[in-house]
Amino acid sequence: MRTDRLQRQIQEAVFAAIFLVVGLGAMAQTSPWPVKAALYPRVMAGVLVLACMACAVLAALGKGERPGSRVDLEFSDDLPPDLVRRRTLEACGWIGGFLATGWLVGLLPAMALLVLAYLRWVGRETWRFSLVATLVTWVALEGFMVRLLHLPIPTGVLASLIGR
Repeated sequence: MRTDRLQRQIQEAVFAAIFLVVGLGAMAQTSPWPVKAALYPRVMAGVLVLACMACAVLAALGKGERPGSRVDLEFSDDLPPDLVRRRTLEACGWIGGFLATGWLVGLLPAMALLVLAYLRWVGRETWRFSLVATLVTWVALEGFMVRLLHLPIPTGVLASLIGR
């Protein structure tokens, strides 16, 4: 019993150490990059490093995952197949609609339209809330991606045709 617990602690610590090395490697690999290009990878690698360090400390203290605390990832089969099929097709439709809209009008307008349409018709939010959330989304994406990071966002086929 004691050896099982020790073995589990060692496995958790090794797992954390492997991903800690991956995170530190990503941070080291992005060190020569310009700040704007390396911002996202460094933030993600930093989060990975912090999470792995926390996991390693918890494993070393014996406060890691307990055998009875695992989440059951079995899918329930109590839903009717027609409902599952409809929901799956609906999700695929939203994804396909976003991709088609992004190709047609550009990614920023497509993201705003997706937020508006989803909040209004699927989330059944009020027009006021949906429009405010759409405006906040647009301002955040435009401000962060275009103004702050200067990322080239594709404009879409219609904009390129109108611009000719």
